[in-house]
Amino acid sequence: MTPILKPHGRLSLCAEMVREGSRLADIGTDHGYLPIALCISGKIPCALACDVNPLPLQSARDNIEKYDLSDRIQTRLSDGLKEVRADEVDDVVIAGMGGELIRDILADAPWVQGGEKHLVLQPMTHHEDLVIWLYACGFDIEDQKAVLDEGKYYTVVCARFSGEKRACDLSAAVVGKLDPHDENCRGFLRRSLQNYRNKSKGDPSLLSVVNDLEELLLSYENK
Repeated sequence: MTPILKPHGRLSLCAEMVREGSRLADIGTDHGYLPIALCISGKIPCALACDVNPLPLQSARDNIEKYDLSDRIQTRLSDGLKEVRADEVDDVVIAGMGGELIRDILADAPWVQGGEKHLVLQPMTHHEDLVIWLYACGFDIEDQKAVLDEGKYYTVVCARFSGEKRACDLSAAVVGKLDPHDENCRGFLRRSLQNYRNKSKGDPSLLSVVNDLEELLLSYENK
């Protein structure tokens, strides 16, 4: 049978970072592929597949029935986490959205600040804004990785609430917890560097970020 998730894709990386045995809420589930794959593999016992739009949710429901997982995966029409209760889930995946929207979804669900909740976040844009917000609101970034998927680099951030709020400057937020030893992480940072080079043409204050990223990448690519 064809794999539900593309090997080494961005959703596969999200799946990798979900904890074994956790009850999952997949926000913006679209076709429901992530919870289906995790249930088929036995990594999780059950999941909520949530989406704000009825049509994708019906697609997810059809796929869940196709794989005979209706007793383990429940679909739910939900704007972000608004229809999800804290006592229903352990891990939350929010993937395929802008970093600012992910931030707003988390801000509207104070229960994610329970220290036992594990967040797996895959921002399509503005990952640095999400990182800055997480630190400012008392979350720790426990892990962060990058992946190359169909010619584009993506990052996945794992976070948990600790209550310790801290400031994070823009250069540090761009790098986050990415490991520059890793080729995919360097690729993601090179893409970020190019974005900030372009932005700095209209905003010279961003040149410090450009310089910081150039120095970091140079130090690792010369090793």
